[in-house]
Amino acid sequence: MIAIMHETSSLTPLNGLQRPIAGLDRALWKLGGLSLWACNFCLLIMLGLTAATFLLRPFDISVWWFWPWTMVMFIWLSFFGFFAIHVRLKDVRIDFLVKRMGRGGDLASRLISDAVALGVCAVLVTQWSSVMSAAAGFVEGAQLPGGSELPRRALFAPLFLSSALVALTALIDLAKLCVGLPENTAPIHPEADA
Repeated sequence: MIAIMHETSSLTPLNGLQRPIAGLDRALWKLGGLSLWACNFCLLIMLGLTAATFLLRPFDISVWWFWPWTMVMFIWLSFFGFFAIHVRLKDVRIDFLVKRMGRGGDLASRLISDAVALGVCAVLVTQWSSVMSAAAGFVEGAQLPGGSELPRRALFAPLFLSSALVALTALIDLAKLCVGLPENTAPIHPEADA
């Protein structure tokens, strides 16, 4: 169930600014789903390469480029997951504590988490040029179909993309706060009532 649609559908009708902001929020939620698919694809490739390594070992077959590509997939999985986990509300949350603090705690938590997300992502995005200039060369052994190796800079593209999207998610949440839309909420877990 998409929590974002649940939250915005309870507000009828949406006024002037609420509609486009809620639409952007939903678009980011869907983009988070694509990011989850990218994570799953990277994981599938990692598992496939690792399984092939074990299955080919008894036949004394070793494919030298399996290991570098497994590492590339692990890095990309982590970086794509940064946005997916944040936007889909799967990160570490302390909702049970915040809810006990009332409306003021809710507002403070929302503002602090958005400010921290913006701060961290701003630092990451501003490091783009220095990281890319330091990442010269190629990932040794990560062979591409044409025979060349994967440029080292390609490792970091998902990180900066995810960072920019997390920052955008925080900005959209602040805009939602300003126009009176509720914060997205994580699904309730059965043990939350215990």
